[in-house]
Amino acid sequence: MRINRFVFTLLAVFLVSFSWLITSNTLAQEGTKRYLEKGLMAKSPAARAFDEKAKQKLQEMSPQEIKSLDDKLSKALTLFYEHKYGRALPLFEAVASKIETMDVKFWLASCARGAGKLDLAIKKYKEMLAVDPDLHRVRLDLAATQFQAGQYKEARKNLKTVLALNPPKQVKANIEKMMAAIDARTKKVFPHARLGIGVQHDSNVSAGPDRKTIGTPGGGLITLSETQQELDDWVGVLSGVGSVVYDLGKRDGMMWNAAGNVYFTHNFDHDEFDFGLWHVSTGPWWVGSRMVFKAPIGYGKAYYDDDTLYDTWDFAPSFEYFVFKWLGLKATFAYVDEDYDSRERQTQDNINRIWELRSNFYLNGRKDIISVFYSNENLNADDYGYSYDGYNLGISLLKRLPWDLECYLRYKYSDRDYKGQPPPARLFGFTGDREDERHNFYAGLTRNFSKYCFGTIYFNYINNDSNTPFYEFDKTIYGLQVGVKY
Repeated sequence: MRINRFVFTLLAVFLVSFSWLITSNTLAQEGTKRYLEKGLMAKSPAARAFDEKAKQKLQEMSPQEIKSLDDKLSKALTLFYEHKYGRALPLFEAVASKIETMDVKFWLASCARGAGKLDLAIKKYKEMLAVDPDLHRVRLDLAATQFQAGQYKEARKNLKTVLALNPPKQVKANIEKMMAAIDARTKKVFPHARLGIGVQHDSNVSAGPDRKTIGTPGGGLITLSETQQELDDWVGVLSGVGSVVYDLGKRDGMMWNAAGNVYFTHNFDHDEFDFGLWHVSTGPWWVGSRMVFKAPIGYGKAYYDDDTLYDTWDFAPSFEYFVFKWLGLKATFAYVDEDYDSRERQTQDNINRIWELRSNFYLNGRKDIISVFYSNENLNADDYGYSYDGYNLGISLLKRLPWDLECYLRYKYSDRDYKGQPPPARLFGFTGDREDERHNFYAGLTRNFSKYCFGTIYFNYINNDSNTPFYEFDKTIYGLQVGVKY
């Protein structure tokens, strides 16, 4: 009687637990029940033979031993349904040490997986497949457990085995999702590129004052040339950014990054103000579960009116620590060396040191990113008139909207205290230290038309207040850009 009761308990509880496991497992969703039942419920002769050997062991046990196993199994299953896997696992192991049917193996493997004992779960799933290789449900659970354990090659092999059997549509879709996740986890190279071309209207391409004359400290009057005054123009713009990250090992470990960007403008009427810049950088990244450290070294060139303006070398290490999933604190130091090309500008050769602190708020599942930052600059040029100490304060918002729209807003305030008066102000008798305050507001709205195309409309307002009239200006820019991305 005790033997029959124990066998009946195994079978009855299995029917209930099997239905529950089907609905809870991510690979066995609605519409797959019949397919999965064929993989486990309809046992092969080999599986039935395995269970018969286990039942023979029952016949050799005393009624007290059978009752003890019955009680342990019932308690283990109760805990299992309550998701108390850590408490249920020792009970399943105790039952399995005495009698281990295919059903007990399955419960033990599933409980071990829930308790985080992935090696034990994988072992038991493999033991079941060694008895009956056609247990498709078990093979899917084995693949999912191997994925959790980082055994991506083995998981992919088992998924392909089930996929080759032409499973139902829902099962196939779930398998393809997991294989895509494996591809993402095992991917080594992560490229990114964005190239855009557009046109903008700039109310002040010369960055000059909105006046024709400037009074000098000695009471004189300076008449500005046309190109020294405020000039508006339509401007063609070409911009692009790109990067490649190579994963050298595990996801939490060392990576190597190479990046580059280009920016060129062409003024339709005043091409003497054409500007160009390209910059490349490379360096290691160290990525941890709560931190990212980057140490790039860069080189670039700037062009003005078709001539080389300067060469630049820079080193800009940064460290971001994620206090919470939604809050990152980032510190950056940049060392920048600019060497001007023309003999007339060589006094502007400089070394700039920039320290920045930034708080990044990743909200709404990272759909919204708010950044608040402060930076301090110390620029030392060959000519003291171009040297300054300054600081910047700013805030930005990147918000992803419906209809595949992205909105980006940024405000930046800059304060620069120069160590003297640069030419031409010095030549006209301006004395004392130059002081500038700048307000910069930018707003852009991007629409992604497909996976690879985008369009952006933007507005930029800059106001530069200075105690030296030569450097007082404001400008308004609005434009449209379209491009491709990858």
